Amino acid sequence: MRTFALALLLTLPAVAAHADPVQEARSATGACLSAVIDGAPVEDIDGDDVVIRRGKDPVSCTVRVNAGEPVVLQDAVRAAIKRRAELFVPAKTRWDAGDWAFRETFCNIPGRRSLAVFISTNKPGYQPVLTATVFEVPKRDERCDRDLGLQKVAANDPAVAPEAAPVVAAKPEAAIAELSPTPPTPKKKGWRDRIPDFGLGKKD
Repeated sequence: MRTFALALLLTLPAVAAHADPVQEARSATGACLSAVIDGAPVEDIDGDDVVIRRGKDPVSCTVRVNAGEPVVLQDAVRAAIKRRAELFVPAKTRWDAGDWAFRETFCNIPGRRSLAVFISTNKPGYQPVLTATVFEVPKRDERCDRDLGLQKVAANDPAVAPEAAPVVAAKPEAAIAELSPTPPTPKKKGWRDRIPDFGLGKKD
């Protein structure tokens, strides 16, 4: 546990005042992967540009990114996923993007556990910019290993148009694990202020 905490702290931005949404997204994705796979004690976190939400049914951890360039964020999240020893690879079955720009699923290689990450990347100017949900299910989804044709998700999770637009223009569906709306927070804290101590001493 101490090793995880130290590794996580080392991946966080060095200066919270100059937080980079790309770095925050990468770190948050790594934290969610550790939470679901390793049982790391990661709880709900509200950062300046990134939010983490935990789920129980199925066991999940969702990252919402509200700033940055969609394609750059997508690359950062993919990089965090591919670092894992579980060897995540893109699922054989593709997902309909709907009103989002792109949707994809990464599955771990077949083994004793069934893990996946569902990523939704939005169009420029829409919110959230990207969501990534890490989850574990009892049985491996056959769509990880077989092409079953273009898939659609059932629930709806609206994407917010730019502030200048008078009407919400897009209404894409939610990821496989349903996401709850992010509540407003009166005061946001930096990442370094929200990560548990884990017995490593006081954070600078």
